[in-house]
Amino acid sequence: MRLRRSPVESQSLYAWFLHVGMLDALFDDAARSRIVRRARQKLMSGDADAYTRELEKWLAAHPVRALDVAVATKQCRPGVLVWCELPFHWSDVSSERRRSHQGEPDLRSSFHSGLDTADGTARVHGTFDPSRLTCSTANSELSGVRTQYMLAQVAGYSADDIELRPVAIGARLLSEVGGWVDRLDRPEGGQRIAPDEVEQFRGVDFARTPHHQDLRVMQQIPESEVKRQLARALGEPVVPKDRGGEQSDLWTARLRVAGRSYTAAFLLKGPAGGRLARPMTIGMLGKNGDQLQRLASTPAEVLVIQHCHEVRPEVVGMLRSLASDFRHVRHYMVLDGYETFAILHQKAAANEFTESPAGSVTESPRVATQGPKGRPH
Repeated sequence: MRLRRSPVESQSLYAWFLHVGMLDALFDDAARSRIVRRARQKLMSGDADAYTRELEKWLAAHPVRALDVAVATKQCRPGVLVWCELPFHWSDVSSERRRSHQGEPDLRSSFHSGLDTADGTARVHGTFDPSRLTCSTANSELSGVRTQYMLAQVAGYSADDIELRPVAIGARLLSEVGGWVDRLDRPEGGQRIAPDEVEQFRGVDFARTPHHQDLRVMQQIPESEVKRQLARALGEPVVPKDRGGEQSDLWTARLRVAGRSYTAAFLLKGPAGGRLARPMTIGMLGKNGDQLQRLASTPAEVLVIQHCHEVRPEVVGMLRSLASDFRHVRHYMVLDGYETFAILHQKAAANEFTESPAGSVTESPRVATQGPKGRPH
């Protein structure tokens, strides 16, 4: 059931749990006054909705680090406010809420999940008061294993264990990300763009079985050549020279998806003489992943990372978190070495690239279709 709201109000968060005391500490006097007025107007279903709408405004105006970003940038410590969106395992919240209402004292509901980090997988866990749930829907939403958005204060931190104290738990709706309607049949509900959705990549066989030989070919292609050929594939005439401290390696306003052109900023990682010919980690993206943060500081509608090898889950997670900032929600895309090879190989085979230097992907059909000692696969 949809909550009642005025036409001008956003509806990007449905809250199942709210810690009103902690929210009051976040909000200023004007916000708290608006909450009282809204609750009295009865345009919504009570204080919980008034607090939720005010929280939306607060999150859209204040910087809050995602939990994985806080970990990667060494900013995760007790007392820090963070957010995360993880597949949490919930305790029997429905029963605990009922028992709490029946007067059983000191009842706590619990949750736990895992967070991919540069050091492995950290356990994320915590407890909350079930009497603070906002509606009966929370009984089913906070059950079993369900992904939920959580705004929380860090209660304890170590490299493999993070304890959170929830301020708000709910479902965040990204129904109009960059004007692109949310669809359940698309990756991550519409925020992540799959390479085969890009119109300029039509005809590329992304479904082909990846082969280790693809990555061997990518080890021979310098980053500058990948940049040049991706720019040509996108129809981007401007190929900037590499320089230190740039926000992105490639910028285009011509990335076409679903009949519309989007601005896109690319972060490219080549083999660097073999030094980076390995799975991408956050440590390969500058100190504390600051290259990803610079990418996110661009006004691009789509944030893209490309690598000559595989891309580790914690890198994808950090990119998603940076693209999911409440203040500026964007799409994002990941091109690993296999997908990059497929794009460059297909374009070269179709003679869409010309004047490629020796060692470029135009030589890849010969390399990629032969096994050891020149025998065909």
